[in-house]
Amino acid sequence: MNGSARRRSALWPRWVPALVVLIGAWHSGVAAQCPKVLMFDGINVKTEAGLQQAAYWGQTVGVQGVFVNNVMAYWQADVGTDPGSKLWQQARLFQSNYAKYGATDNFIKDALYKAHDWNSAGQNSAVIAHFAHAAALARYAGFKGIALDLEPYTPTWVAAGGAGLAATIEREGRGIGQAMFAAYPDMTLIVMPDVLESSDRYKTFKQKFMSGVHQLKSGNTHLSRHGNYAFAVPFLRGLLSVPWKQVVIGLEQTYSRNSDGIANTVPRSRQLYTEFVQENGATGTVPGSATGLWPLGRTSQDKSARETPERFAQRLRVASDVSDDYVWIYAKGGTWQADERPSAAPLAPDFRQFVAAIHQARADCMAVDATRRDGSTAARH
Repeated sequence: MNGSARRRSALWPRWVPALVVLIGAWHSGVAAQCPKVLMFDGINVKTEAGLQQAAYWGQTVGVQGVFVNNVMAYWQADVGTDPGSKLWQQARLFQSNYAKYGATDNFIKDALYKAHDWNSAGQNSAVIAHFAHAAALARYAGFKGIALDLEPYTPTWVAAGGAGLAATIEREGRGIGQAMFAAYPDMTLIVMPDVLESSDRYKTFKQKFMSGVHQLKSGNTHLSRHGNYAFAVPFLRGLLSVPWKQVVIGLEQTYSRNSDGIANTVPRSRQLYTEFVQENGATGTVPGSATGLWPLGRTSQDKSARETPERFAQRLRVASDVSDDYVWIYAKGGTWQADERPSAAPLAPDFRQFVAAIHQARADCMAVDATRRDGSTAARH
């Protein structure tokens, strides 16, 4: 086993068989009303496509989909157009294996890891072609769609250029959206983070002030690195002008919010995007909201818990209740996986309780939806 595969192998702790027996085969009976849980944890298409890894994520951890790395990692990467290529075949194998264990809704994750020059017609047209190819691959492999991470890991949304550049960026967003839609009309598009929230467009003065206080308290000087999202708004306007079958906004502001905060944030986000689409006269689909949670992994070298299992369980239940189609769990790469390397950080001591919380929230949601089908109007939680 090579080094990468060795670091990413999904080890089976001794308690796993008992948990699998306890939870049973839930995946085939999931009610449509229950949001699916997605995992963001550095899952690599090249090293984690096997049945063991698929069983770990789908059956042991109990998620219904993952964000898949290293397919189209960044805008400048081109997956090509050959279904017979190694990458296309690996992606198809990944989807086939994960679906066998209930992880059906898998997404190619793409991010802004390299700089893009909006003033370059050549770069703009190349990126549109790259997204068309990625969408075609997603369709071929059976992936649910593409997750577009708009966080500016390199300066992207802070370029000078005024209204003229904003118009160019909006056209590029529309072109990317149209290219993906043409290649895969039934795909689901996930956009993260909440661009409207990140751009401060709809924030009150108090919200802006508290955001600054949070940054100071965190001591994280990189929190707003390249963090001006002003030009992300016209990009999103163009992207959402396409009549997508399904669009979901992956919320990051809910990572650490308490249950009440989640219950207030998700409907507010939904309202803002409804207004945004209406204001721009767009014919596209109004996005749904997916609550993001970050329970484990303070850094990539520290897998310890950021909250108690009980608090995570409560927040996950509320997130499942208020989110539209998905809830997603963020983690630094490998936080939810054991690691063979002697120097590697161990799993959190109460890791199994976090896993159990995922299964229990799913079971509770399904039980309430089953009651609803019998004629009850009881709330989920």
